[in-house]
Amino acid sequence: MLETLQTTPLLFVALFAFAAAITPGPNNIMLMSSGLTFGMRRTIPHMVGIAAGFLVLTVVLVLGVGAVLMAVPPFRYALLVGGTLFLCYLAYKTMTAPTDLAQRQSKRPLTFLEAAAFQFINPKGWGFGLSYIALVTGVSPNGKLTFWIAIFAILIPQVATYISAITWSGLGQFMARLIDSPETVKAINIGLGLTLLAMIPLMFWTELDAILKL
Repeated sequence: MLETLQTTPLLFVALFAFAAAITPGPNNIMLMSSGLTFGMRRTIPHMVGIAAGFLVLTVVLVLGVGAVLMAVPPFRYALLVGGTLFLCYLAYKTMTAPTDLAQRQSKRPLTFLEAAAFQFINPKGWGFGLSYIALVTGVSPNGKLTFWIAIFAILIPQVATYISAITWSGLGQFMARLIDSPETVKAINIGLGLTLLAMIPLMFWTELDAILKL
């Protein structure tokens, strides 16, 4: 087991997981907005919800269920529609986030359940997960996941997700300490919300590109 886990290819798999987790995406943009608006402490349920939802998704992918589902066009289309609607909801929440202390106390960030549920319709999560599992399988002995490599494949994204969540929400909180103007906070949240909306055409372009290659 130790010899397998110490091989260089698995190190690249771990680096891939960390790189994918830390890059901008719906989760990270929302975490930065939540850190900016509510602070890290109130964002903890959001962070844990992301990790919990992605843990379940990773297990599903490791078991091979995800690849089977993604091979079914209606499921992919449902994922696109669900992801689009939820991204619109997230963009709305981001752009209308409170900007002063009184408003922040009366509002709330994304809950644990909302954050966890989003992982199952998060196109970035599915895209990363399928690529990640394919990479893990490629470096496995004879192309088959052993028990310990499967455990490795499940745990590494969890570590990467928590590090990314702390980084992005912490960045938002740090920005809040530097910004005194509610108007500036509002402008930043609007920009982040528009960024979320800009991800929607990219999701459909990826699906269209896959159809054109058939």
